Amino acid sequence: MRKNMGKLAMILGLAVGLTACGSGQSAQPSSGAASGGQAAAGGNQPVEIRLGGGFSSEEPLWLMQVNPELTPHQGKSYTLNITQFRANADRLNAYQANQIDIASIGQGATLVAASQGIPLKVIASVIKETPGKGFNTPFMALKDSGINSMADVKGKVIGIPDFKSPTDMWARAAIRSAGMDPDKDVKYAIIPIPSMAEAVKSKKIDIGMFPQPFGATALKAGEFKEVFNAKTGVQADEDFLSMFVNPEFLKNNEQAVKDFLSDYVAALKYYNENGTEARKLLIEKQKVKADPEIYINLTDNNRSTDGKVDPEGWKAVQDILLQEKWLDKPVDLNTIIDMSYLPQ
Repeated sequence: MRKNMGKLAMILGLAVGLTACGSGQSAQPSSGAASGGQAAAGGNQPVEIRLGGGFSSEEPLWLMQVNPELTPHQGKSYTLNITQFRANADRLNAYQANQIDIASIGQGATLVAASQGIPLKVIASVIKETPGKGFNTPFMALKDSGINSMADVKGKVIGIPDFKSPTDMWARAAIRSAGMDPDKDVKYAIIPIPSMAEAVKSKKIDIGMFPQPFGATALKAGEFKEVFNAKTGVQADEDFLSMFVNPEFLKNNEQAVKDFLSDYVAALKYYNENGTEARKLLIEKQKVKADPEIYINLTDNNRSTDGKVDPEGWKAVQDILLQEKWLDKPVDLNTIIDMSYLPQ
């Protein structure tokens, strides 16, 4: 398993959807209990759920921290300890080391991890990329660049945050949809998301990827235009960020996980219905550090209404990963996706 993890660390640096810059503080993962541990004192004490997340796109989880009124089970059947990681590979390393029990992680990273034999169960959706619904992450060029459509992309340099990431997949799929070869007809450059706008303006790259709130910021500046987006070549309802749990932890703490997911869906529902107020609270509590005017009023990506993932979307994404040879073989999705722990 350690050997598998080494391979994953090399191929998974997935910078998924930096839609809301989380606070720069990162808690240290608890290292005392094993991942499959039982609740203390015969179940009389709440189970600690150690969740590894990121610094973006996880507003419902952050609401669970800053507005406990949304989570009636928290502090009773479970406690929530969220550790923020900057990349999926870091979360997978922590997961393999039994430092976290649940990971909020990229869909592609989950499929690659499962294909490498890492035990996991996908239990909820965090954020989606849905064709024509909500924010679809744009790839943008300067307005005066002469790049006006996919026909103008050939020979250009595209900025992405990492290789073998959802953003890499989106770019390659868009290139293929235009009848071009993503390995021959364009070039790629690894650019950190916060540096993407400057890289385009300084012409280090021709086209950059702009998730929220960077997309809203760039559009407000008036210098950029969209050339294509995440759904140009991936016409699927994509759970590009989801949650998976350690099966052994789930087996030993089934009710605690159910209660956690019940509270998560309540927070998700509140966020879906009160996005502006929720983002304002996250700014006030300093859970998110971003331009308040842009962040509070931004158009967010689509999110599930009930926390469930879309199995058909997973099949479509897996087919793309197989085509790109990022997966050696298909994963039996029925063995890793289990929505039965969500509120019914």
